[in-house]
Amino acid sequence: MLVALPLAGQQTEITVEATNCRTLNLYAFNGSGFDLVQPFSKGADGNWTTTVNLATPSFRYVGSKPSDALPIIVGDKAPLTITGTCGRLRNGKVQGSPINVRYQALKATFRQHSSRFATSMRAYNQAQAKKDSVTMKQERAALVTLDNDKRQLLEEVKADYPLLAKVISLNTYLIFINENQGRFPNELDYFVNTYFQFVDFQDESYNDLPWTYEGHRNFTNTLAGAISGEQLGDILLAVFDQWPAGSRAQFFAMSGGFAALSQKKHPATIKLADAIEQRFKEAYPKAVAHVRQQAAGLRTYTIGAEAPDFTGLDPEGQEISLSDLRGKVVLIDFWASWCGPCRKENPNVVKMYAKYKDQGFEILGVSLDNTKSRWLKAIEDDKLTWLHVSDLKGWRSAFAQQYGVSSIPQTILLDKAGNILARNLRGAGLEQKLAEIFATK
Repeated sequence: MLVALPLAGQQTEITVEATNCRTLNLYAFNGSGFDLVQPFSKGADGNWTTTVNLATPSFRYVGSKPSDALPIIVGDKAPLTITGTCGRLRNGKVQGSPINVRYQALKATFRQHSSRFATSMRAYNQAQAKKDSVTMKQERAALVTLDNDKRQLLEEVKADYPLLAKVISLNTYLIFINENQGRFPNELDYFVNTYFQFVDFQDESYNDLPWTYEGHRNFTNTLAGAISGEQLGDILLAVFDQWPAGSRAQFFAMSGGFAALSQKKHPATIKLADAIEQRFKEAYPKAVAHVRQQAAGLRTYTIGAEAPDFTGLDPEGQEISLSDLRGKVVLIDFWASWCGPCRKENPNVVKMYAKYKDQGFEILGVSLDNTKSRWLKAIEDDKLTWLHVSDLKGWRSAFAQQYGVSSIPQTILLDKAGNILARNLRGAGLEQKLAEIFATK
């Protein structure tokens, strides 16, 4: 499906000199993935061309598929040429466009700033531990210089490339030890309140800027390492609410935060996913559906939540549903015959099953095998006498996707009502938990 985007008088001709391309398209970022804007046409000379009309310079992506697309800036009139190879077009080169050349230089500057910060902060902390006041003073001065360079970069770029200035505004964090000056009680509060201090939240240009997503993903990723609890969701929503309610920029910001949290399986992920769906399901149904799908498996990481039901075929081809096991304490055990750590853990699980099966303990093994004969042989060899299901789709298993399983062995322990008690208990941890549950039996 082609996506219509605003037309205007700024016309950009794009030529792609690339090999190994069967098709070539122009994409736009939608907050969780990419929409097809328009295809390229292949000329007799083997090059691919298209013409783009946009009101102002904007980010778009060129590639044979979204996963191999090169980010470019179009809409500044200057024709641009891309050279590369399909399959590796993300590493292509852009020529003939000053704003794209400046953008590549800007990314290199960001990397240099990060390196300078890491070097000086490491030296400062080491000197602080040694009470080396001379070195501490030197490194603080270096950090002041770095902050001044960041401010100068923003001012220099504003006049010539307003779009790139907005990218900079989302990446300009000034250093706590120099800039706080008693305003906030700790660095965490300072970080939350000043990270986006150079962003104009009312500027509509951020609505079509992928860096709005990227900047908030980076921001959230840092916070997720410092705040492990669900309260992070409220902190993030307060930050995201600085954007106009329901704006595309707010959606990009929240989606970037969700991407960072979901990768870490953070407890605040679901709160953010629910807020995204509530606010944007009508405006961006396709992108929200993608968020909903990602969040579904992560909900199974919430202790106390009801475990999603599923039905699979056992080795004899008979259906077994998780809901059939209500009234028992159930261990869902994701494993596979080819998984060494799974097979090593199996004797412990066998021991636990023998000890508690007569007291209302059941196991439902969910195999990520592709081959039925290997699955059955592993069950027999390891003497796994409990219930088993598999769709024999390996990592594409619908059950694994439903439960957000990206590594095995992995277990989910359910109470008699089908609610999640614990996740990833193995060995002594599983033994201790089962002993607690069945202590009064």
